[in-house]
Amino acid sequence: MNETPHSRRPDPASSSRSRPEAPIRSRTKSIHCSHCTRPYRHPCSAAIRPSPGSQHREGCMTDMETTTEGQRRELTIAFDIGGTFTDVIFITHDGQIFTRKLLSRLGTVGSRIAELASEIDGEAYRSFTHATTTCSNALLENKVASTGMITTKGFRDVLEMRNQRRPSIHDVGWERTPSLIPRRLVHELTERVLADGTAETPLDEDEIKTLLKGPLADVEAIAVCLVNSPANPDPERRVAEIIKSERPDVRVSVSALEFPEIGEYERMSTTAVNALLMPVVDQYLTRLEGQIDASGSALRIMQSQGGLMDSHVARTQPVQMIESGPAAGVLAAARIATNCSLDRVLAFDMGGTTAKASAILDARPMERPQVEVGAGASLASRFFGGAGHVVRAPSVDLVEVGAGGGSIAWIDSAGALRVGPEGAGAEPGPACYGNGGTQPTVTDANVVLGYLSADALADGSVPMNRELAERAVESVATPLGLSVIEAAYGIVQIANTTMIRALRAVSVEKGQDPRDFTMVAYGGAGPVHAVQLAEQLGVGTVYIPPFSGIFSAVGLLLGEYRHDAAISFAAPVDTLEPTSLEESFVKLQQRLSETLKTEGIDPEDATFHRHIDLKYRDSEEHLSIPCPPLDSRLSTTLTEDFANAYTAQFHYVPDAPLDVVGLRMTATAAAVDRQGSDILSNQYESTSAPEHRRTGARSRAYFGPEHGFLDVAMMTRNDLGTDPVNGPLLLNEPDTTVVVLPAWSARVDEHGNIVLERENS
Repeated sequence: MNETPHSRRPDPASSSRSRPEAPIRSRTKSIHCSHCTRPYRHPCSAAIRPSPGSQHREGCMTDMETTTEGQRRELTIAFDIGGTFTDVIFITHDGQIFTRKLLSRLGTVGSRIAELASEIDGEAYRSFTHATTTCSNALLENKVASTGMITTKGFRDVLEMRNQRRPSIHDVGWERTPSLIPRRLVHELTERVLADGTAETPLDEDEIKTLLKGPLADVEAIAVCLVNSPANPDPERRVAEIIKSERPDVRVSVSALEFPEIGEYERMSTTAVNALLMPVVDQYLTRLEGQIDASGSALRIMQSQGGLMDSHVARTQPVQMIESGPAAGVLAAARIATNCSLDRVLAFDMGGTTAKASAILDARPMERPQVEVGAGASLASRFFGGAGHVVRAPSVDLVEVGAGGGSIAWIDSAGALRVGPEGAGAEPGPACYGNGGTQPTVTDANVVLGYLSADALADGSVPMNRELAERAVESVATPLGLSVIEAAYGIVQIANTTMIRALRAVSVEKGQDPRDFTMVAYGGAGPVHAVQLAEQLGVGTVYIPPFSGIFSAVGLLLGEYRHDAAISFAAPVDTLEPTSLEESFVKLQQRLSETLKTEGIDPEDATFHRHIDLKYRDSEEHLSIPCPPLDSRLSTTLTEDFANAYTAQFHYVPDAPLDVVGLRMTATAAAVDRQGSDILSNQYESTSAPEHRRTGARSRAYFGPEHGFLDVAMMTRNDLGTDPVNGPLLLNEPDTTVVVLPAWSARVDEHGNIVLERENS
């Protein structure tokens, strides 16, 4: 078994698999009932509270494995399945940490994780937390379920018309992405509800049954989105009841229950995306649960905004997990910002397929209220929109570009060298992996330049072949009249340029100076490129956190349960009645409480955060701000708070009345039954130094025309102290490599982070 064991605050007298001084203990636990196969949790000092609607076998606690201290043995497992690698971290009940980096072979990766879990502790209760790109990939590749839509007469073409936004306003040849649902599968009902909720034309139930037996007979899912349903959801509910009665096999997404906000297109698009993904996610999770043997375990999914939800909730709300994978890494980067008192952080994640950038201010990841999906990464769309399909769901604000370690280098029709967005994936992967790949990738270029070990990656589990890497790079070098070294350096610089655009999009394009930021770099390839990117941006300090190569998996251990709900609420600020606002917030809290109960969480243990959406009259953009106390100064406080938020975002305040457009609430509850929530708060030490990466060895690496080839010391994190060591250096980690350029230095802080600093910064 090739897991990499790690420990915090190691005892010098301990074995190679050393343990922390005190095991990490949870204050509450998630108990599994072997009868209903559903987890539920209870405070240690309180009676068991079963999940509503479930039937637990009496005495189910007797089936649990416990430690000698009377606590149940639990193995916490977090895994992030990326395009090339799957990052896995295991934490035992007594605090031992094991990590693995596996190739993302989707047919077997879940089974391999289960095998490793059995080798570590086959008798322990398993708690899984997972991040996935399944939803975003399905939308990008149009591998979604056959889906129909039922709407009000006269609104059949809303999905086709969308809105007036377009990313390329001067491109006469620009074409929209195809509609989410073909027009032939969008059908109308003659019902009509007015804006005040009055039913002008009642629902004809026979129309629905006719559609289900005719044009919608073969669909796997149906989106129900009737006009003005936020004002009166009863017709939509009745449509859903009829569908479930007539076609129980069909998945149904109802806008009034899941996305009750004003705006026909945004509401209809979000409902459609949710319906399209429901069968996809159900199939994916069913297969994954079978592979990891989740029948006796808990499986949680990371959402786009960094919260967690149980897998059975994810099946009904897949639209909340479109940005599941990237959010976990940003969450962990925010913890680094908290631990190290960093007020401005650029989180940079480079994996095998893509690179992601996000800004963290005051230790809080920036969020956006909606995203566009289905059109790939587009920096221009951040300003104009219209390239994809709107999803009205909160998400971590990040930019993703097609530049990863597996991105393929190629020559375009004009004879220019290009890199990405197409990647080599896990199979065959980069040429240097020796799995049959022949096209040159960024990873191959890094091997040729001497930045990566010519022996193995991922703690020795992925063998490397320098000769194959050179042969692949030569395939583009020869046509361009370049040497292999020149071509490899060019490939890396082109990839860096693409990633610089992403980092500038979350800083410069937001009115922020990147020189005021500290970079936190992670991912399998992030530490390789981090200093090069920081040098170009003018960033003077880069943090490489513990477990940086599997950092997104670490982020999964830091999440808490979270659910969001919103309703439309239209009123001028100066006419607001605190009583009516309170009534609406109470309804939102009841709605979120029901969702929490399905996950076995007592709403009394949750925290509910209130927000108000406002906009200046006749403007299009609205912002969400925390709700102030509902007292006699409500209007004044809202006006002042919103002016401050608007100025920070747009740098001016319009002379116009202020209107409320919606209310939203976030419910959070600690997932405290998992080990490792303080994994980044304590001293870190890797207890393994693979033989193919011996400390004290020296190598040669190419640092561009200015420096050429230089002798480079090869070290590990454990070799560094608090005093800076000058570059150039190669710091070998079990799951990545840190490249330290000349004129930069490396040291370790009290939390075990590698701190890279530029001279005279």
